[in-house]
Amino acid sequence: MLFLSVTTILIFPFLGVNYSLILGIILGVIDAIPGIGATLGLLLVTLLVFTSQGGAIALKVLISCILLIQIQDNYIRPKVMGKSLELNPVILFLALFIGQRVAGLLGVFLSIPIAGMIAIWIKLAREEATPLGDH
Repeated sequence: MLFLSVTTILIFPFLGVNYSLILGIILGVIDAIPGIGATLGLLLVTLLVFTSQGGAIALKVLISCILLIQIQDNYIRPKVMGKSLELNPVILFLALFIGQRVAGLLGVFLSIPIAGMIAIWIKLAREEATPLGDH
């Protein structure tokens, strides 16, 4: 959320977008909605720019937002989630893939918390299996 807000606030003035601060905040706040927030924010901000400044700048906004959302979802978020859950980003991607295949959109929402719980259970099981003198 913070990444998307800050980067759009910084990039939009270079694209010639008016009110970039407000639009960046709108995009970041709507991005807080799990799963579809970034897409809804992208559509809303692009629509606002299209109605106020025309199609050329709206197309630039659409392309830049799609790129930023992809960077956020495929690079930043797995690293942050991996560090907070102490999970490898590859495991996170695997969890998302399996969650989507098993339960669709609901599986995407639940896959990372479930992977985190499994990792904690494995860690606790290893600690319990280790004799007291071997810590």
